[in-house]
Parts: sequence; structure tokens; C-alpha cells
Amino acid sequence: MKHLFSLKNDLLPLLKLAIPFALTGLLQSSVFFFETVFLAHVSPDVLAAGSLATWLFGTIAVIFFGILSAINILVAFNHGAKNTLAISYIVRDGLLLSVLLVVPIFLLLWNMSPVFKLFGQHANIIALTSIYLRAFAWGLLPSFVMAALLQFIMGLGHTRIIVIFSIFSVGINLFFSYALIFGKFAMPTLGIAGAGWGMTISNWISVFVLIAYVGYKKNYRVYLQHVFHISKPRYIGELLQVGLPMGAMFCIEVGFFFAMTLIMGSISSQILAANQIAFQYLGTLIGIVFSIAQAVTVRMGHLLGAHEVNLAARTTYAGLCLSAIYMLIIAVCYWCFSSTLISIDFDINAAQNKEIISFAKQFLYAAAVFQLFEAMRITLFGALRALKDTQFTLLTSIISFWLIALPLGYLLASYFAMGGLGLWCAMVLSALVGASLLFWRFEVKMKRHCERSAAI
Repeated sequence: MKHLFSLKNDLLPLLKLAIPFALTGLLQSSVFFFETVFLAHVSPDVLAAGSLATWLFGTIAVIFFGILSAINILVAFNHGAKNTLAISYIVRDGLLLSVLLVVPIFLLLWNMSPVFKLFGQHANIIALTSIYLRAFAWGLLPSFVMAALLQFIMGLGHTRIIVIFSIFSVGINLFFSYALIFGKFAMPTLGIAGAGWGMTISNWISVFVLIAYVGYKKNYRVYLQHVFHISKPRYIGELLQVGLPMGAMFCIEVGFFFAMTLIMGSISSQILAANQIAFQYLGTLIGIVFSIAQAVTVRMGHLLGAHEVNLAARTTYAGLCLSAIYMLIIAVCYWCFSSTLISIDFDINAAQNKEIISFAKQFLYAAAVFQLFEAMRITLFGALRALKDTQFTLLTSIISFWLIALPLGYLLASYFAMGGLGLWCAMVLSALVGASLLFWRFEVKMKRHCERSAAI
């Protein structure tokens, strides 16, 4: 298997997918970034509550979004194999699955106050978080239907449409969130509830626009011919087989960050707010790496469907280079401009913010190292996802985050009195271990694919 890749055959086709995906990821993660800014300007308690709400929803929802991400894997493979009929049934079953998954998440979001209380969160933070979650819960249905349709479009590799739609969706999301949080443009001042209602309103508007567009375009109609065809589901089993391990992996990873958030909050609200600042940048900027990984998945899916195994392998190496270079640039920004980044949320000259700023700088320095290893891990996950090898990535996440990062982080934070910084140091080690394991697995899987391809 040739590991060297060329600009024309490997890097440029990947960039053609990765750049629109990256723009989409940056746009979508900017919602998290700006909502953090909005809530920080209300009060530190509101920011802390927003942090809990964000990580709670992420922990619960990612397992279901992970299941739906199997749609683009199956669509990409069948698109490479030119199997239009299969894609039409995958779309139907994917939409059905998205609707069925809404109910359990709605019930969980509506009844999470006792969980926060169990983990020792302050009463006022619990009350604010519940307000946010219950407002947001009404936007779950359109959010999941959108996710299914966008995964279908991603699988086809139609990246320009995704970018245009993301610009529209994010724009109205930020507009309604800002207007309802601060009472602008003749709208009521709802505070933290405005963040939830802003997302709900924008989700309903966006899903109707997306459905109208997909139904209107002729080149999509052939894939929608069985959406309302009532028959036994053909691909729900395969969607679950591929998607459940991915969803469980996402849940394990985001669940770790939620557990980390709870630990930070149990130490102090100042540390929790400072940690949210680090997550604000990490969560926003690492979205581009997820987009590169998504491009690797789609590109490899098309190539594997067409039995181009060597090109598929070189796509991963190109993706690793892109991710590492990007995150190195971001790391330098964290190290050199931490005060400037923090000043977006808080007045760095105010005496009452001195402690938050000190903690936030520590966390940003640690995040700079963490994201370098995390970028490689995420890109390799995208490659293994194209190979439908999702069980090993699940095992790797369990080992990295729950068997290494959490116990070691808790030990460093409490026994060695390193506080929140101890958790971040443990995360750096866990990301390095995870990336190493996934790279070994990728090499093994590609070697087997090459051997099978040669035998054919």
C-alpha cells in the first residue's frame, strides 16, 4: 500500500470536500461561541448554567446524532457504487429513525433537575439550566429531521448546499437568540430562556426551508421516491449497527466533558465559568477538524464503493496533515493571545474577574496541547468510520476518557491539588493514547482491505 499522497489525486479532492465542511462546521459551532458570549454578558451564574445545559444536551443527544451520522456513511458507499435505489430507502429509514429518537430525549431534557441536584450543583444554577433546557426541548423534532436530511446531502458530497443552508440557519439562530436574551427588536427580554427559545424558533424555520428545497430540486427527487412508501424498513438494522457504536462513542466522549463540567462546578462557579471559556474556543475551532474528518469519511466512502483502496488510504494521510497544521496554528494563538481571547467574554482589567481570568489562561494553555492530539484522533475516527469500523473507536474512547482521563484527572485535581488544570493534563494524555490506538487500527484495517482487493 502506497502511503505517499499527491496534491492532485489526494489533497485537492479532499480539500474540495473539507473546505465547505469546515465552513459549515465553523458556522454551526459559532452558535455555541456567540451564545457563550451572550450569556457571559448577562452574569457569571447564567454563563455557568448555560455551560451545564450545553453539555447536558450534548451528552444526551450525541448518541442519537451518532446513529443518524450512519446515514451519510451508507449513502456515500452506495453513491460510489451508483446504487440509487438503496439510497432512497436509506433516506426513508433515516428520517423514520430521526422522528422516533426525539421522544426519549424530550423526556430526559424536561426532567433533569434531580440529576443536577444529585451532583451537587447550586440551586440557582439548577433553576436557570432547567429554564434553558425546557425551552430548547420544543425544537428537538425539527433539529433531528434536519440532521437526517443533511447527513443524506453530505453522503452525496453536495457540500455547497450544506454551506449555504448553514449560513441561513446559523444567521437566524443568532438573531433570535440575541433578540430574546436581551429583548432587542421589540422582542421580550427572556435572559437564559431566550437562548433556548431562539434555537427552537430557528430550528422550526430552518427545517421547513430545507424540506422545501430538497423537495423542489429535481436531482434530489429520485432519492426521495420511497420516503412515504410504507413497507418493512430495509436499512434501519444496518443504520443501527453502524450508528449505535458511533453514538455510544460520542456519548462517552461528551459524557466525559459533562462529567468534567460537573467536577469543575463542584469546585467553584469561578472555575466552571473559566472552563467554559476554554471550551468556547475549543468547541468552536475544533469543529473544523470534525469537518475534515467528515470529508475523509465521505471521500473514503466514495473511493471504497468504487474499490479504489489505495486512494482511500492516502485520503486519511492527507486529512491528518491538514488537521495537524490547522490545530498547530490555533495552539500558537492560544499561547500568544490568551488575554485577548478572554477579553471577549470578561473585562480583564476588572478586579472581580481576576480569578476567572487566571484559571481561563491555564485552561487555554492546556487546551492548546490537547487539541493537537485530539485533531489526529478525530481524523482517524473519520477514516475508520468510512470503513464501518465503529466498535473499536467506541472501545478506544472508553479507554482514553473513562479509564485514563477521568480517574487520573480526578486524582490530579484533588489529591495533588492541581484543581481544574489537573483534569486538563489528564485529557492531554488520554488524547495521545486514543490517537495512537486508532492509528494502529487504521493501518491494520487498510492492510486487510488491500489484501482483499488484490485477491479480487
